Amino acid sequence: MTKQVIVGVCLLMLAVTGTGQNFLSATLNDRYYSAFAGVGFASYRGELKHNGSIQNEVSNLSIGAEVRLWSRVSARVELGRYSIRGHDKHASDSSFARQRNLSFESTNYEATIQGIFFLRPYKGVYHRRWRLDPYIALGVGTTFISPQAKLGDTYFNLYELDTEQDPDYSRFTLILPAAIGLKWKVSSALNFVTEIAYRYTFSDYLDDVSGNFPQSYPDATTEILANRKDEVGLINETAYEQLSAGNPRGDSSNKDAYLFLNLKFELFLSKDMFKRKPKPSKR
Repeated sequence: MTKQVIVGVCLLMLAVTGTGQNFLSATLNDRYYSAFAGVGFASYRGELKHNGSIQNEVSNLSIGAEVRLWSRVSARVELGRYSIRGHDKHASDSSFARQRNLSFESTNYEATIQGIFFLRPYKGVYHRRWRLDPYIALGVGTTFISPQAKLGDTYFNLYELDTEQDPDYSRFTLILPAAIGLKWKVSSALNFVTEIAYRYTFSDYLDDVSGNFPQSYPDATTEILANRKDEVGLINETAYEQLSAGNPRGDSSNKDAYLFLNLKFELFLSKDMFKRKPKPSKR
């Protein structure tokens, strides 16, 4: 399903690019392509997230390219690397989650194709564009997840362990990106971009928590990482009894998500910058 969607979107983007050439040749100056790079702050939404805050440190890096198709529409390809984390220790005192006492950290990768829809029409030449250019973005993509947890001084790959009754899940998942942003004109060929981006995923395993506790464990390390209620003692007696074999460990009805606060620089590219330069004539 994921591959079919991505292939379909790629074909659609090729068709849109082809039909957009009339606009490009008729109204645009030589710089309708741009490249960008940026950093940002990430956060995730899932079973182990108990506040709405963005992570304090820089946790997202991205690069990409964009091409103007029509007066109000561009297409964007973007690659990113981001880190997210979650901890039950931030849950309310005496709650089920606080007694569960799970945590995770993950450094993941994503690739997306997005359509950019501008609120203002393009002025026709890149150096006369709007000083402030707001937009929204929608698209499709995929992300590769790597949840880990720390035990003592060692990190363990949770995706390799049987922490749940149904342990097999794909580390690739389809995502639906959406964003709102604002491009700030810095110079004739440079923009500064601020963006809030949201990623809905079709997986509930960004944090390795979704289903039920297994009936048994292959080893002691897996058992400790799957059920860490004893590390905090008895906080909630009802929850303590429920956190046992076969009972729910997470909530599989709600898929995980993540979001970014991004800061980028975008550079408009000359159409002949990649052309081979003529060799100087010999005298």
